[in-house]
Amino acid sequence: MKKFIASIIFVIFIVTPVCSFAAMPSSGDQAPEFSLKSMDGKEMALSNFKGKVVLIGMFHICVPCMNQAMEFNKVRKQFDEDKVVILGINTNGDTKEAVSKYLSKFPEKVQFPYLIDPGKEVYKSYSQRDMPTVLIVDQKSNLKARTPAVSADQLTNYIKKML
Repeated sequence: MKKFIASIIFVIFIVTPVCSFAAMPSSGDQAPEFSLKSMDGKEMALSNFKGKVVLIGMFHICVPCMNQAMEFNKVRKQFDEDKVVILGINTNGDTKEAVSKYLSKFPEKVQFPYLIDPGKEVYKSYSQRDMPTVLIVDQKSNLKARTPAVSADQLTNYIKKML
């Protein structure tokens, strides 16, 4: 009986985290598809932006995520929307009302669509671990970069090399 319990504990604490980590998409992988509604009710799918670089912020309701969103605003000013799409996604399953209240406290309005993920599908399919998580998807829908918070200057330099 003790061996059985030890085996169960091993599976729960050792094997399960390794399996979930192995499923995390990394640079070079096809970016998992998603389709979500924006705060203004528009349906947006990643596949709609094929041919463009897509900068994605996976956010919760937190100060580091707000700071990253403000860095995204700076990036927005550097590129035309026909070449670079920027999306913010609340990946915590928060309600539209909670996200709206959170966004109202930002020092300036976000200059990109902010999407709601009530079922936390993006959180799960991208195996989010950091708050925030920044993703860059290339014109062919391949994940090119995945990082925690990053400055607008670093993002701008990286994206310029992709165009």
